[in-house]
Amino acid sequence: MVTVLRNRDFLALWLSQLISRIGDNFAVVASLVLINELATRTGLAVVVLAAAATIPQLFALASGVFIDRFSRKAVMIVSDLLRSLVILLPLLVQDSSQLYILYLSAFLLMGLSALYVPARNASIPNMVPEEDLMTANALIQATDLVSLIGGATLATLVISLFSVSTAWVVDSLTFVVSALFLVAARIPQGKQPTMSSAAGGELRHFWAEFVDGVRYIFRNKPLLQLMAITTMATLGLTATVLLAAAYFQQLLGISAQYVGLLQATQGLGMALGAVLISVYASWARSRQIVSATMIMLGCGILVYAVAPVYWLVLAGALIVGLCVVSARTTLAAMTQALVPDSQRGRVESAMVTVIGLGTMGALIIAGILGDVVGPESVFIFTGVVVLLAGIASIFALREAEERLLN
Repeated sequence: MVTVLRNRDFLALWLSQLISRIGDNFAVVASLVLINELATRTGLAVVVLAAAATIPQLFALASGVFIDRFSRKAVMIVSDLLRSLVILLPLLVQDSSQLYILYLSAFLLMGLSALYVPARNASIPNMVPEEDLMTANALIQATDLVSLIGGATLATLVISLFSVSTAWVVDSLTFVVSALFLVAARIPQGKQPTMSSAAGGELRHFWAEFVDGVRYIFRNKPLLQLMAITTMATLGLTATVLLAAAYFQQLLGISAQYVGLLQATQGLGMALGAVLISVYASWARSRQIVSATMIMLGCGILVYAVAPVYWLVLAGALIVGLCVVSARTTLAAMTQALVPDSQRGRVESAMVTVIGLGTMGALIIAGILGDVVGPESVFIFTGVVVLLAGIASIFALREAEERLLN
């Protein structure tokens, strides 16, 4: 990790991501506080907010054309600057009738993030050598961990000392700082396609590139298999996170601070996974890492369903955190190494869509099935799905691994 962070350009990208993600958690905490203060039906308001934030990811594939055609650095900078303005919209919310502004801002923010994230992921293989892809992606994953712990904690402190409005302003400033780090970074990119100047030709050219990207994905069996495994990992983790706090308060009668300890333990597992991934990469094949960690992830989720005591719950949280970072880091590195630079933006945008589908599926599973059949059954269902996906990846990812080795 030290070697990768000595790369000044990647360091700038990583710091940009870290700062903006910390700001994102300010927005999350502020949104929940605002909903609790103003909404008459808090649960429904949270579901609407989550849906507004998820729907743009389902249509992220189209953004890949822009990412492959234009400077990825410029796309990320513009995305950051626009997000710094959009995040100020909730300042206009004064009562429950204006909560639609909060939902609109969440929709616009995630739409812009659907440009930023694929552009960032597509840029990483051009900034670090292939042998460092695992470590670079582990650092990106670790960013989510640090921002979740640090951002949520700082946001709670700032809101308690000042106001909810302050949180939106702080988040806006983090996007500006993120853009400044990107300005300082040198982000290489392959040759971009020539744009048509004929009347109406621009739209036809855009559509042709979009169709070309879709065809490339659907004709690439190893890539489709990587996407399927990524969806299963996302679905399992997200459903678990959504249900864990409420379920364990209900089952074990634990107080809020113990729920925080549960989240911190999962964060510790994520940190451990981010550190160990470089060790795995030195002796284990990518397919072995994905299959082993997915199987362990499924087992960790199943522990949640049968855990009779709190210490066993913490053990499951540690396993879930460690395995999800290891699996998603390896899947991201395999995807980046498998795809040529000319198609990488569209493929990474498709990955955002895939993760959005997994998240939406988790919302449905956690929100509907959780009430109908109970959280224990949902944990069992998602655990078995992830476990079977891990077993399937032993065979499904063989072709992808062989292509990378050749």
